[in-house]
Amino acid sequence: MKTLTPTSGYMPPNRKNNELSYKRAFQTLNEHLKLPHAPNSQHNNQQLIQSLIYLTVENAYAESGLQNLACTQTAPSADTLLRRLKALHWKDAHRMLTEANDHIIKKLKRKGTFKKPILAAVDLSDDPYYGEFTNKICQGKYERGTCQFYRHASLHVVEAGKRATIYTTMVTPFDDHESIIEHLVLAARLRGIRIGLLLVDRGFNGAEVVNKLKVLRQPFLMPAQKHNNVKKAIEDYDRKLTSAVIDFPIVGAQKKKARCRLFVVMKKDATPIESVTDRYIVFFTNLSLERVILAYDRLPKDYRKRWGIETGFRVQDNVQAKTTSKSYTVRVAYVMLSTFLYNIWVLGNIVLAKELRVDLERPRIKLSQLAHYFRRVIEQPYKPP
Repeated sequence: MKTLTPTSGYMPPNRKNNELSYKRAFQTLNEHLKLPHAPNSQHNNQQLIQSLIYLTVENAYAESGLQNLACTQTAPSADTLLRRLKALHWKDAHRMLTEANDHIIKKLKRKGTFKKPILAAVDLSDDPYYGEFTNKICQGKYERGTCQFYRHASLHVVEAGKRATIYTTMVTPFDDHESIIEHLVLAARLRGIRIGLLLVDRGFNGAEVVNKLKVLRQPFLMPAQKHNNVKKAIEDYDRKLTSAVIDFPIVGAQKKKARCRLFVVMKKDATPIESVTDRYIVFFTNLSLERVILAYDRLPKDYRKRWGIETGFRVQDNVQAKTTSKSYTVRVAYVMLSTFLYNIWVLGNIVLAKELRVDLERPRIKLSQLAHYFRRVIEQPYKPP
C-alpha cells in the first residue's frame, strides 16, 4: 500500500490538518499496535494497520471492506487480517491500543486541553452479540434481536471543544458499578487529569457507588431515582417543610447505607397539572453545601452537558468497523480503534482552531470529512509507470 505522498508549498489549513491527522494516526498505531506475523509474511504490520484504519473509517465489515480496498491496493484478505488479530490476547490488544490512545491524550495535554479540572461523564455502551453465552457477555434489555452484549465503559470530557475519551475499559458480568467507577476515575488521575465534577448516569445510582466516590474524594452529580423516600423529600420541599438541599440517607443492596446531599430543583417547563413529584428534578451530590447553594441554578445545566457523552458515542459509532465475530480480541480491538480515531479527530480540531485563532465551540471539521480523507489516502490508486 502507498502512504500519503508528502506535499510542498502552501496548503489550506483544513487539508494540512487532515494530512497531519492521518500521519499521526498511522504512525502512532504502527508504533504501538504490533500484530503477530512471520518474517516471510506477505503483509507487514504497516499494511495491516492501514487496513484496520480503512475498515474503521469505512464503518465496514472486514470481508466487504477489504474486497473494496483490493480494487485499488494490495490488501490482505479478511481471513488474514482477522487471523492476525485473533492471535493476540484481548488484554494485549487493549493494552497496546490504550497506549496509542494515551499518546494522543498526552498531545492534548500539551495543547492545554486538561490544564483546568474537567467536567467529565461516565457511561456504558453495548455491542450486540448473537452467539452462545460466555463469561464475557453481559445481559441487558432486549434490543436489535438479542439481550446479550459485549459491554465497555468510558470516561469522556463533556465540555465543548475538548470532548475527548480519556479511557475505555471492557466490562464483564463480574464487574460491579463501584469498581467500574473507581477504575475510570483512577485512570484519569494516573494520566494527570483532574476531574472537577463527575456526571454519573442514574444507572449507577446506589449506596455502593456513592460510598466509593466519597472514598475517592471525587465530586459527583447524579440524578436521584424517585423512590418513595425521594418523593417524600420532594413533597416536603414543595410544602416548604424543608430546604432545597438536605442531607439524605441512601440504602443500597444488602442494606448497605450511604449519606450525601439531595437537592431539589423545579423544572423550567413544570405545569400545575403535573403531579408534585413530576414538577421537580432531584440530584445526589457530595459537593459542599456552600458550593451547591452557589451553583444551585447552574448544576442542572452542567448535568445536561452529560448528553455530550451520548453524542460522542453516536459519533464514534460512525468510525467503528463492523463484525459478527465471536472473538473477544476482535471486538476489543474494534472498540479501542474507534476510541483512538475519535480522539485523533478531537486533537485535529483543537490544532486547527489554534492555527485559525478561533474558539472551538463546534468542530471546525466533521469526523465524516476526516474519515473520507483517510479513506481517500488509503485507496490512492497505483500510478501507471
